[in-house]
Amino acid sequence: MRTRVVWVVLTAVIAAGCGGGGEAPAGPPFQTDRSVRMLMANMLDPAADLLWDAVGTVVDENGEDYWEPETEEDWLQVRLGAVALAESANLLIMDGRARDEDQWVELSQAMADAAMEAFAAAEAEDPQLVFDLGETVYQTCNNCHSVYWVDDADRGRAIGSD
Repeated sequence: MRTRVVWVVLTAVIAAGCGGGGEAPAGPPFQTDRSVRMLMANMLDPAADLLWDAVGTVVDENGEDYWEPETEEDWLQVRLGAVALAESANLLIMDGRARDEDQWVELSQAMADAAMEAFAAAEAEDPQLVFDLGETVYQTCNNCHSVYWVDDADRGRAIGSD
């Protein structure tokens, strides 16, 4: 009998906590007063550069200069850039930053997906795939910039929160 009373009380407490109408609890108090422009200049561009600058070739009058990650620290920087770029998409689609609920979100998610492919290539320490996927990431960025453009004067330099 005592066990039955405990079960009834426990069931009532659980039901009261789970059901009950009322409003859903508010989410965490995210601060979205940092502008997209600020995020681009100070977070996304530097993260993308870690990926894009990891593998390359320059041919000039002195010959060919090729580079790729060689050490674990080098590969860590590529992974850091790729995952930071992917996670930045979440910051871009937050309320207060997303320009719309459709194309902006779709383009941001495409960037995140491409960046995570590049992350996997860095995990595999495959320089050719990192190079190839750098182009894929670039195209996702370019697709967004063709719709939502940032002034060229501010591109690639750290800026304040205006």
